[in-house]
Amino acid sequence: MSAIPPSRESPLSRRALFKAAGLAGAAAVLPLAGCGSAPSSQNGVTTLRFMQNKPEVVAYFNRVIKDFEALNPDIRVIQDFNEGNFVPGLVRNDPPDVVTRGFAQATADFVRKGVFADLSDHPAAATIDPKVQDLVSSWGRYNGHETSALPFSLAAAGVIYNRDVFEAQGVAVPTTWDEFVAACEKFKAAGITPIYGTFKDSWTLGQGMFDYLAGGSLDVAGFFAKLTAKGAAISEDAKESFTSNFGPVLPKMLELAAFSQKGATSKNYADGNAAFAKGQAAMYLQGPWALSQLVAANKDVRLGSFPLPVTNNPADTKARVNVDMALSITRNTPNMAAARRFVSYLLDPSVVNAYNEKNAAFSPLKEAPAVENPQITGLAASVRAGRYYQGATTYFPPSVPLYNYIQSFVYGKNGEQFLSALDDEWRRVAERTAV
Repeated sequence: MSAIPPSRESPLSRRALFKAAGLAGAAAVLPLAGCGSAPSSQNGVTTLRFMQNKPEVVAYFNRVIKDFEALNPDIRVIQDFNEGNFVPGLVRNDPPDVVTRGFAQATADFVRKGVFADLSDHPAAATIDPKVQDLVSSWGRYNGHETSALPFSLAAAGVIYNRDVFEAQGVAVPTTWDEFVAACEKFKAAGITPIYGTFKDSWTLGQGMFDYLAGGSLDVAGFFAKLTAKGAAISEDAKESFTSNFGPVLPKMLELAAFSQKGATSKNYADGNAAFAKGQAAMYLQGPWALSQLVAANKDVRLGSFPLPVTNNPADTKARVNVDMALSITRNTPNMAAARRFVSYLLDPSVVNAYNEKNAAFSPLKEAPAVENPQITGLAASVRAGRYYQGATTYFPPSVPLYNYIQSFVYGKNGEQFLSALDDEWRRVAERTAV
């Protein structure tokens, strides 16, 4: 994938960090790079702070930390799962030592500003599948070559389907767009909702139909690389614009929306989980994060997943993925040796593979075992072959109310207005970041 041009600003400069954090204009109280505190060591024991951004896996990492400390009695690890502490820690020059974050635009900003140390020489880097590492690198690399994050977990998303409903109606997993539409029509004719919609939560429209259809139709990474390179000099008729590229996606979005149940505009994600677990629809446009909740609601539900086919050529079909967790070490940590040892332990196959198996995700390691979870095996071939894309929604900065725009389009069906708004928003972002 093409890389976004990296920033050349010095690591941890006041302006760079506030800009990356969306805090430009705040008082300049951030210490300069190289002014880190002394190593956190007492009685020969180094204390590391490990910040991870998924509260639901705190117990899991507590067990991992306990095992690590037993093997490394000279290191103590404190887990911090409050991601809101990250930027204040940078401002106070008291950052966590080891960080794991989902990889998208917000994290990439920190990478391009040099917040994280180069891990290209870390022994674990050689164990990562290059295709997965490329997903991280595609966001940009500090100084054009550094490896600022090592993937820990790859989440793949597609269409979750109810195996019992498919089998009862004699419907096979579709491999082309026409087959998918035909399956929806067959379910509809049988009085079964083809796709359960949760339009009230606008993010579900973004990560689902918008990302799936865009990713199956376009070279998403290539498009955003060109768009970023163009900067603020874009117009609606430019070949790099949303208006010029995303038009074919919109009719299919409306087609998918029409296959949802009546009243989808009043249903949220929690409603969708409860209904789909009860068998009230054949399919659900959600990622692996929903699987455990669906099983919790109905232990007998039989689920599978497949990448949404967007064309009539099965070879074009790709899965939506994101690097759900990637490990970094802050550049100015005074505990670098201990931090590198902890990262080595986290990326040991016995640790990283076990985490991903437990959480319906894919290991980033070259030698990862084949996925056996029947809920996600339908996505495995795409992941193994690298037939995947990162969702278009992940390329937008948080300042853009993208999900609201997507929701407004699904409700109002005004595609020209929708794409024009995206072009305008991107231009404004480019103008701000160029300052």
